[in-house]
Amino acid sequence: MSWRDAPLYVEAFDLTRWVTERTTTWQHQHLAQLVTSSACELVTAVSLALTFPETRTAHLEQADAGIVRLRTLLRLAQGLGLVSKGGLRYTTGRLEAIGRMVGGWRKRIRKRQKGGA
Repeated sequence: MSWRDAPLYVEAFDLTRWVTERTTTWQHQHLAQLVTSSACELVTAVSLALTFPETRTAHLEQADAGIVRLRTLLRLAQGLGLVSKGGLRYTTGRLEAIGRMVGGWRKRIRKRQKGGA
């Protein structure tokens, strides 16, 4: 595990917990399940990237895809009145931060691969 990248896990975990706590009251249970599942997939991809260096690139790609999926589902939920505008601002802000961390990590990996170190 790279401790330098552990804040990424903390951010993803905290967002997953926040989302999970709120989706339990949604009327649209299928959408709630999709949002919760997507958040769990995101934090799992981050965990696997931290734990398994040999498959890190693939897990970071999964995390990137998970960010897009979760952002899309949360926008839909906000459009249906399930998430407040403030809640959407909070979650998209967290997803942007997570995306920057994932992107930075992927960039470091590419740089290291090009440099051979």
